[in-house]
Amino acid sequence: MTELYLYLNQSLPEGLDPQRLAGLAGLVVEAGCLSVREASALPAPVAALCVRLRATHGQVPSADAQVDWDWDADTAPACVVDAGLDACAALRDAQPERNWLPRLTVYPQEVSYRMANYSGEGFKFFTPDPASIHIYRVTDGDRRLIPTLRRARDLGFERIWLHARDAERRGRGLDLDLLERARAEYPEGLWLSGGATEARHLENLSREGGADGVVIGLDLLQAVGVEALLAALAPPPPEVSATWTPRSDHAAV
Repeated sequence: MTELYLYLNQSLPEGLDPQRLAGLAGLVVEAGCLSVREASALPAPVAALCVRLRATHGQVPSADAQVDWDWDADTAPACVVDAGLDACAALRDAQPERNWLPRLTVYPQEVSYRMANYSGEGFKFFTPDPASIHIYRVTDGDRRLIPTLRRARDLGFERIWLHARDAERRGRGLDLDLLERARAEYPEGLWLSGGATEARHLENLSREGGADGVVIGLDLLQAVGVEALLAALAPPPPEVSATWTPRSDHAAV
């Protein structure tokens, strides 16, 4: 079953009953939004801390001063990095006691068109280039998704988080096409986010399968509740095949 995580990029709202977080697999917290002391009182554990990095010329990004390094490997088991695979790998090598998780922002490549001849009529028209359809790219170097995932595997990352930028903007559901393409390279260890605004969006994800984790926002949790969201994520019941036996018209003698 896909695990449910809550993304926090702000402090918990006043008046929110902490028990509404019970049942979550964990919280994914932007640095500075939640202290270690505050987190210890919550019923859901902190699964990951999103660290902010600053780039220096010609060097790997280093930890920003805003990162609360009081979070240790036990209180924040994973550190999420948006600065790219190479930066995340360098930080992992420098601090192997922490579990480093790359977060890649993904977007569909714009479809390109080319001029094609219309058979038998002597005129031309634009047609989409098949090579540009259903192609995803990542903001990390504006690279194609699949080679990037292969590189992530080569770098030794067992988990990777894909955030669908356009799906997040639309708010009409998770990008399941993205998931289908990504899981060919990562059959295990995929987190997905972006676009989930209703419980049925998680139901669609459950039917599709292939994601180890889904990260949602606070608005969805408050609107629906953890229990209903977990029910939506529950695997669909197995299909039961039925056989039909024709009824005999012959009466027993």
